[in-house]
Amino acid sequence: MLERDLRILILEDNRSDYELIRRELVRGGLRAEIEWANDRTSFTRALDRITPDIALLDHSLPGFDGISAMKALRERFPDVPAIIVSGAIGEELAIEAMKAGATDYVLKNNLERLVPVTRRALQEAEQLQARRRAEKELEESRKRYELLFSSSSEGISMQEMIHDENGVPVDYRIININPAFERITGLSKEDLIGTCASSKYGYPPHLDRFRRVMESGESISFESTEIAPGKVLLISAFPFELKRFATLAVDITCLKELEAQLKERAEELARSNAELQEFAYVASHDLQEPLRMVIGYLSLLQNRYGDKLDDQAKEYINFAVDGAARARDLVKDLLEYSRVGFSRKPLEEADMERLFDLACINLRGQIKEEGALIERGPLPRLIVDEVQMVMLLQNLLSNAIKFHGPRTPKASISCRERGDEWVFCVQDNGIGIEPQDQERIFQLFQRLHSVSEYSGTGIGLAICKKIVERHGGRIWVESQPGEGSAFFFSLPKNGTDVDHH
Repeated sequence: MLERDLRILILEDNRSDYELIRRELVRGGLRAEIEWANDRTSFTRALDRITPDIALLDHSLPGFDGISAMKALRERFPDVPAIIVSGAIGEELAIEAMKAGATDYVLKNNLERLVPVTRRALQEAEQLQARRRAEKELEESRKRYELLFSSSSEGISMQEMIHDENGVPVDYRIININPAFERITGLSKEDLIGTCASSKYGYPPHLDRFRRVMESGESISFESTEIAPGKVLLISAFPFELKRFATLAVDITCLKELEAQLKERAEELARSNAELQEFAYVASHDLQEPLRMVIGYLSLLQNRYGDKLDDQAKEYINFAVDGAARARDLVKDLLEYSRVGFSRKPLEEADMERLFDLACINLRGQIKEEGALIERGPLPRLIVDEVQMVMLLQNLLSNAIKFHGPRTPKASISCRERGDEWVFCVQDNGIGIEPQDQERIFQLFQRLHSVSEYSGTGIGLAICKKIVERHGGRIWVESQPGEGSAFFFSLPKNGTDVDHH
């Protein structure tokens, strides 16, 4: 306050006395903008124009004494300090002035007291204003707290820890609860406030947990079925005063019931999926033998009696052989698809470069027939199912060669790190894929071309997706028609990357 220019209002009808007072203030080092009033009218007008930091009032003005001026000042500015400056003032008048709100008084024949008294009055006024601001903020904070406390949807309770003669926590007393706590627990304030937990519940629920909260000063959260029997509450506890702690309670009974139902449904779904996969595996396996028999006898019929059949009969047999062969391929792919989910083989460390080379060996006939050019970049070592990983690489590479269009097929594989996973890319120069088809090609039995254009069952990419997801990754494609395709799949490192070549 005293470090800035002050506004001092002086009420004095004698100009000589005013000049003495002003010079004393300047001599005392007070930086001030001084407003002089010499009667009631000028004093009132000054109060209309400025907010003074302090007022120096002559007590003996004719018709407007210091007490009257004090009252006028207090009506406008209750906290502005005022000092009576008078030539002579008796004890009774001094007491009356102090009762009216004067901070102090100074005699005109002792003006050397004026500056110290003024400084002290300003400091006291500043302290008073600071205290009132703090009290106002505290009151506003209390009102906000009460509003939050009463309107919170979470049940709030406040407890006071009770200790035995050795200072060991043995119980706690409930000192306040909000309406939400009453609603959640079904207990009223009258039943709880002031009572000990042991008298209400027969024992103090979660005493050890609350003791740790008080000792550590840290909050904890836990589920409770003891505070409100028949309900599951999520309790958060934290200390807020010496020997006191608060708890927030949220009713999660419905959530726990839904979780239990969800868990039960998930278990049922897992059982159904396992049974379905087992059925698909068995059915696909058992279908292979009769299909082999059909194909075998049809081939035998062609070989032994082909010269005795007319052209139409031969065509019918060719149709039957071709259909049976496609059915065999379909059953074979279905069997492979079901094996991916049915496999219980543990994952083992493997060199992805070696697995890619194995896939190329398996496809050497197709590679040679199409004159395909295959390139392999550096690949890491990972923990994988080797058989499934070879199948994944083989399917992607086979598609890259198959859908090549008029150009000589080219395919390459590369790999890069991305965070906690490896991202593989199988790139080709083939016919490409329309944007609207790039998601559905990974679904079972989805074909973009007729069998007469490109052979296949529409299961290969679904197998790839299932293998990648079993390994905790994902698969996607980026492609433009006529510009080739790039099939990406990610595999998590999970600490299994042991040697990046």
